[in-house]
Order: sequence, then structure tokens, then C-alpha cells
Amino acid sequence: MTEPEHEAHERASWAELFFDLVLVFAVTQAAHLPVGHPNWAAVGQAVLLLAVMWWSWVGTTLTVHGVEDSNRQRFFLFACGLCMFFMAITAPHAFAGHGEPLIFAIAHLVLRTLLWIEIRRKGSFPDRVNPYTISMAGAVLLVIAAVAPEGLVRNGLWVIAVLIAFAGPAVLSQRMKAVRFGASHLPERFATFVIIALGETVAAVGSQAAESHLGVAAWIAVVLTFVLGCGLWWLYFAFGFSAVEHSLRTDQVRGTVVRDVLSYGHMLLVVGLVLVSVGARGAVEHPTDAVHGVTAYLLPMGAALFVLGFCFTRWRMFGAPTVGRTAVAVALGALTPLAAHLPGLVSLAIVAGVIAALNGYEHWIVATARPLPVLRFPSRA
Repeated sequence: MTEPEHEAHERASWAELFFDLVLVFAVTQAAHLPVGHPNWAAVGQAVLLLAVMWWSWVGTTLTVHGVEDSNRQRFFLFACGLCMFFMAITAPHAFAGHGEPLIFAIAHLVLRTLLWIEIRRKGSFPDRVNPYTISMAGAVLLVIAAVAPEGLVRNGLWVIAVLIAFAGPAVLSQRMKAVRFGASHLPERFATFVIIALGETVAAVGSQAAESHLGVAAWIAVVLTFVLGCGLWWLYFAFGFSAVEHSLRTDQVRGTVVRDVLSYGHMLLVVGLVLVSVGARGAVEHPTDAVHGVTAYLLPMGAALFVLGFCFTRWRMFGAPTVGRTAVAVALGALTPLAAHLPGLVSLAIVAGVIAALNGYEHWIVATARPLPVLRFPSRA
């Protein structure tokens, strides 16, 4: 019953890829917050912005999933893209003042309204109350936050709004089980967003390098950043992507995979990659000195979160995260509090080396046909 009547297209349409270009800009805007204001408040705001952007992208992707590539779908994606463009432009000031926060919130509310209308027309959910309805409630709360006093009140409303939106699929899990999802289109779409987040590492470090007169240590940091990016790519596309495809094809209730693995789990991957990009930029800027402020912690923290995302998704897919990735996530987490006392180049070298070692270990396991050591946990519901 979870198999769709047909999959309209197995590959992303050109209109979807155009919509993704707006997300490239949006991710960059969110990542720049902790660069300009290296404190934990800015990091938290960046994560909240990424969460809203991510959830909007997920909603749009699932709405057009299984729909023929028609002019109607293209205009719908263009309208959603315009809303996202407004959100991306105003994102750096979404927590300050009243004009730009209100533009951001209204654009988001319009986007969520478009998605709710389209999903109702599509008939994916039999009831009016569905995860899209709950996300609209969160969008209304963001409008209230935009006119609320700055600081603790506004930030608190943002947190509540994001939690409400993300809670929708979990609270209405039974209704998610009734939705039919195809297995060919969605894995590619979510992998595309991972590529976007990986690209932010290249863009952040490249822009920093282009603005500076690099010495030998900084050039080494650039090389290590690229090696780290390749290692993170390898973790996902050499080993993780096929597991997601397999799970979506074989799971009796695909809605659970879409909710836990794609919607929730990939959010961890995206946030981790963006934090890595900010931390790597700091390491290139200060290769021989300890990186200033909270930026020092973001590189190992982001890498740990990225690897931890695989542990969570594999548990939700197969009930057992691998020992190797769990150990690496713990090791990178342990490195995080020490990173502020290490030169940026040293911290970057350790993180890149650990990720490279994990890839080498997993390649050896696969090449020698050994069983993959896993940690057994209770089966998922």
C-alpha cells in the first residue's frame, strides 16, 4: 500500500534544480551569521534559520514528489522559490529589528500556505489536520515573533515555532503511514541538499582564502579542508546513500523512513556540514594560532554531528548503528572542548585524519567481506 501508483519522474526536474539554487544562497546566508558574530547566540540563530529553510525545502520536495513535470508544477516551484528568496535575503537580520524579520516571517507563512493548499489539492492526506497544517501554525508563530520584543522573547518564540513544525510528522505518525512515497526520486533529492551543504564548506573556505594573502600554513589548511570535504562526501555517497535507497525500497512503511531518515536525520547532516564550513573557515584564517571564540569548537562539533547523523539514521533504518561511526562521533565530540586550545591547523588535521581513517576502515571492511560491527538497540517502532 506504500507503493505509489507511478513515479512521475525518477530524476529531479529542471524546475526543482532551479529551486535548489535559491537554497544554495539561503544556506550561505545562514552560515554567515556565526562568521560575523562568533558567539553561541549567533550559532543558535543559524541553526534555527537552517531548520526553517530545511523544513521549507522538505515540504516543497514532498509536495511535488510524484507529480508530473508540468507548467503548473513549474509555476508552483517558482512561487515557492520566490518566497524562499525573500527568506534568504532577510535571513541575516531575521532576529533583529522589525522590518526584515517581518518580511522573513510573512514570506515563510506564504510559502507554508502554498504548500498546504497544494498538498490538499494533491490529496496526499485525507484530513485537513496533517503535518503541513502544523507547520502553518509554526509559521504563524514566527510572524508573532517578528513583532515581539528582540532578545529572549523573540528567540524563545522561534524555538517554539521550529519545535512545533518538526513535531508534526511525529505527532501525526499514523497519518504519515497512509502517504505513498516512491523510492527513486526522494533519495536523490535529499542527497542534492547534502551536496549543497558540502558546497558551503568549499565556498566558505574559498572566499576566505581569496580575501587573504595566504602563507604556507594557510595553504596547508586549504588542502586539509578539501581533503576533509572529500572524506565527508565519501561517508555519505560511498556508503550511506545506497543504504537510504535500500531502506526506502524495502521498508513496509516508507513514511517512517521519509520522516525519520530523510526529514529528521538529514537535518543533522546538513547542520553538521554548515558548522564544519564555519569552523574550517576559521582554521584557514588562523592556521597557526588558536581560533578565536566559539568558532574553534564548530569544526569538530560539526563533524561529530555529521557522523552522529549516520548513527541515528542507520538505527532508524536497521536498528543498529555501526561501531566505527559511533566511536568516531564520540571521539570527535571529545575533541570539541579541546579545540579552543589547539592551533586551527592542528584541529583541522585531526578532524580530517579521523574522517579519513573511518573511510579507510569501512573500505577495508567492505573489501574483505567482513561483517560490519554494529551496536544492537531495540528495534524502531
